Amino acid sequence: MNYPRVPARLLTREFLPGITDALENTDGWLLRDGAHWLVTRHEGTIAVGRIGTDPSQVLADRTTWTNPAPNDPSQYCSPLPDGALAISSREAVTIYETGGTIRWEHRHRDWQHSPEAAGACTADPAGQVLLATMAGPLGPDGLSAGDICRALELATGEVLAEHVLPSFSATYAFQQFPDARPQVLLTASMGQDGTHCLLVTYTADGLDVRAAGTAEEPHVGLGTDGVLVSQDVGGGYLCRTRDGADDVIIEAGDALSEDWVFVGYTPGFVDDKRILVVAAEEQWAEQGTHLLLDARTLRPIAELDYPQAPGARAVPLGDGTWLTHDQETVQRWTTA
Repeated sequence: MNYPRVPARLLTREFLPGITDALENTDGWLLRDGAHWLVTRHEGTIAVGRIGTDPSQVLADRTTWTNPAPNDPSQYCSPLPDGALAISSREAVTIYETGGTIRWEHRHRDWQHSPEAAGACTADPAGQVLLATMAGPLGPDGLSAGDICRALELATGEVLAEHVLPSFSATYAFQQFPDARPQVLLTASMGQDGTHCLLVTYTADGLDVRAAGTAEEPHVGLGTDGVLVSQDVGGGYLCRTRDGADDVIIEAGDALSEDWVFVGYTPGFVDDKRILVVAAEEQWAEQGTHLLLDARTLRPIAELDYPQAPGARAVPLGDGTWLTHDQETVQRWTTA
């Protein structure tokens, strides 16, 4: 690689226990209600922090809950518009008020023979319902016709709608778009059985679920106007998808040094014109090269130059800044 080097300028840093493990989880970094959130777990607590719009800080506010199941790796947390916290587990979806009391619990069938399966949840962008994925009922043959997505009334937990998904025994994750469009993105990773990227919309007529363009990878950055940037699980390519437009694909071999791949699994928009990705010699590298790509063509335009070697993960925030972490410290950067 031989691209122009652009200095990265440190704006602020903040000590955040649990951040290293958090960014390995499907709920560690979330887009909700037009904001970015970090969800960390540490010493029996769950902390949910909203990333500030002021670039001189990392978190604008932070709320903690006692972790109801600290040894449960299937937990998926999602902050709600009224300040409560929704938690999805293998057997239930529960909403906890800010004081820790339970608003309601919705129990469902467990994925009995699929230990890797895990549900997810999010409020819809209108703040009317909680969307939650869970194991579907078994058919007469004892097999599942598919997992399901339910719309649950936020105040009471009443089931308002249900849709059978094309995925089964999957690990799920929800992300909202930054421009408050009514759809949310649902990724369903089924290991060797592939991945579905779905757009889910709740209306008065029920749940509408459709494929998100041709994206087939679970690691996706979301931009305005419904743009998705997906990264191949093996790091071999990136794909830009948008309804009504042709896909744009860039192979690692066409943009990176020989045998290098895209890593970090957090490709995303630094702003409307630039995407930030990380590249390294192998998928599990602890250090990486951070590149800025043209948001439309995916062609590299610059390599970021840090004061010291950066890790293999970056979280773009869409406002011209991004996050990295070093052990339990989060840094916020911009270009000089």
